[in-house]
Amino acid sequence: MALPSHHSYPPPPPLNNHHAPIHMPSFQQQQSATPAPAGGDSATDRARAYKSRNKRPCDFCRYKKAACHLESAPPCELCIRYNKECTFVESPAKRRRPNEQNGDVHKDGVFKHSSSNSVDATPFGNGGMGSMDMQQDIMPWESNMTPFQMPSMSLQGSMAPDFPFDPQLYQEPVHFDTFEPMSASTTGNAFPEFHHNNHNRSSIDTTSPQSQDAVLPTNLQLPFDSTSGEPSLDRQNSSNAQMVGLSGESDPYLLSKYRFDEYNEASFQSIRMRKMSSGPADNDSSIPTFFMIQHNALASKAQPLDRSETSERWRRELEDIVGDDIGKRLIRLFYKYVQPYFPILSREGGERDVTGVKEPREVPPCVLAAIYGHALPFCAWDEKLCVEVYTPPSADALFKIAWQSCQSLLHTPNIAVMQTLLLLVQRRPTNRHVSDTPFKWVMMTTAVSIAQALGLNRDPTDWPIPSWEIKQRKRLAWATFIQDKWLALNFGRSSHIQADDWDVPPLTEEDFPEADRKVDDFGEGKADFTAHHFIKLCELTVIVDDILKDLFSLRATRQLHASLEATLEVAKPLRIRLTEWYQMLPTGLLPNQPNGTSSIGSPDSGRRRSMQLELDGGGSLQLAYITAKIELFRAMLRPRVTDANAAAVTALRTGALAVAKEISEFLESLNARELEAFWASYSRTNFTIASSFMLQLFVTSPMVTDAKECLALLNAWRSLLRIKSRSCDLLNLALLRLDAVFVSGIQSLIELSPAAQQACAEAGQVK
Repeated sequence: MALPSHHSYPPPPPLNNHHAPIHMPSFQQQQSATPAPAGGDSATDRARAYKSRNKRPCDFCRYKKAACHLESAPPCELCIRYNKECTFVESPAKRRRPNEQNGDVHKDGVFKHSSSNSVDATPFGNGGMGSMDMQQDIMPWESNMTPFQMPSMSLQGSMAPDFPFDPQLYQEPVHFDTFEPMSASTTGNAFPEFHHNNHNRSSIDTTSPQSQDAVLPTNLQLPFDSTSGEPSLDRQNSSNAQMVGLSGESDPYLLSKYRFDEYNEASFQSIRMRKMSSGPADNDSSIPTFFMIQHNALASKAQPLDRSETSERWRRELEDIVGDDIGKRLIRLFYKYVQPYFPILSREGGERDVTGVKEPREVPPCVLAAIYGHALPFCAWDEKLCVEVYTPPSADALFKIAWQSCQSLLHTPNIAVMQTLLLLVQRRPTNRHVSDTPFKWVMMTTAVSIAQALGLNRDPTDWPIPSWEIKQRKRLAWATFIQDKWLALNFGRSSHIQADDWDVPPLTEEDFPEADRKVDDFGEGKADFTAHHFIKLCELTVIVDDILKDLFSLRATRQLHASLEATLEVAKPLRIRLTEWYQMLPTGLLPNQPNGTSSIGSPDSGRRRSMQLELDGGGSLQLAYITAKIELFRAMLRPRVTDANAAAVTALRTGALAVAKEISEFLESLNARELEAFWASYSRTNFTIASSFMLQLFVTSPMVTDAKECLALLNAWRSLLRIKSRSCDLLNLALLRLDAVFVSGIQSLIELSPAAQQACAEAGQVK
């Protein structure tokens, strides 16, 4: 039982079963399994009696001088009503006593050691906090203590500060990373087995939910990867690792002078510093790289949160929607149909089944809900779900859980938060009338910010972490880069990622798990081009980034839009790079390459001929390539036509019309196995950009023959969209934009060139 410090009264005993210790349950169990006091179960019966000291009121009720109605665990009814944080930190107002001496105030402000569970008289002795029994109470900071006392670095009788009640600390099982606050070595002779045995430590016993001090973990243990035995960076169970910035309050060049242990860590009272690179050596250009690792509880006051929004609460809500058996199958569907084209998860590290897939309980709820949401469209390709799931779960409900459960983690982000945000950004728009809401761009901003905080913009190749974490970090970094650049193109916004702060090397096949590279775990082995798909998409996105920067930034547009010669000079190297990229594509990634005399789109087409009976998600890569060419021609056709550049503009329009025909033929060649496969979320807007491009070519046609050809292509494209959109919602917006123009009257809505007006009149489209 905890003894009081001079800051707080001791927690009261429970209302019944005074002698039996209470094993720390999950937050839901605290709400539902706590026995009701005798005499009724109303809130009044459980309220603190007038002037009774059997049950201590919370700080807000004490301030309001109101009865503290507490069901079983904070928050109380009054704090819920006023949306206040239900804390038990403040002490009652002191009363003057004639014989009170200053020395008595701190009389009980020490640890009380039992005969069986004790610590050294000096809390931070040889054993440090690593040998402290977690059942002991933790004192709040003494008012006269400072966070760091140099040079001895020893704080006698003071430990971690008070924190408000956090239901996440009540989750079961309770496992905290061990942290030696005052020692240069956090692990001593620790081995990976020590990390796992920590799960079997005795649970924290508490006699009251008001006992905040007893549940505050301060030990942060260095986690080890269970497969490689190396110290892990991204598997901090109850803490978070944030990159130390070059210009921030902690200077990496100063940190490089610190003494680190054999695991590249140095510890302080409430944080650990982890060294990834000590900086330049022998004319090396490397930069000192460090991570600050701190306990999640340090951010508990960062924002007001609903205390019921625990990880277990979201997991229970998710399990109510998707059962465990269905969940396993959805995870497998995700790995088969989404992961190959959006490889942000990993089949390496931790305990997994024979296919490299984790159990649902091992996946954070935010990531799990997003995985389920993306896997739902592929239920028809599962031998069991195709007949058993007559009413599939709501994708909206799943993505809502993913977002809401992710929000509470934004103050303590980790890799799971990053994966969730990318999956949420990847979600297709739900409104057919708009390309996307501005919130997706805001969410992308958040994702890039989290990526920078986690150090994903830095090259991790030589970091002392498990190899699978290095691979996953690279893939996550490039997935963030891809999403940011293509959304910037779709929205017409400035990218969040700058080349000056990006040094992640290009991906290779070795950066992908073996299971994602060569063999299909769900059927017969086959040639797999999915690793190449993502690698080539990264290369293409780098070119698109330069197109946006050199041709579509505000400065570039202002300087180039009036000069065709200057625009062509800037666009020429970009066109060459784009052509070279296409010429270097592997054969299996050439969607429209015919086989012999076969026509485009025939069963013998070159699009992944080894996968004729499988869904093929390679279409979004081909669409992205054509969209990049469209953007180049849009920029080159901006300057006004003059007598001096008329010949050049005519040649440009010929090339632009060829690109317009190319995307029309591409859409016509798509069959069901391609339309039903995975498509990047930005593909929907890319199809809409094609509609806008064809309309632009028509309304600016200089010659009648040119106008007639453009109008015929535009009408054919519109008809094709109408047919294909019946089975593919990716095309709805592209069709809607054209329908709105033609229904409103193209001549009354848009200023047409004389040639375009004549073409409309001859075609009978005069409205």
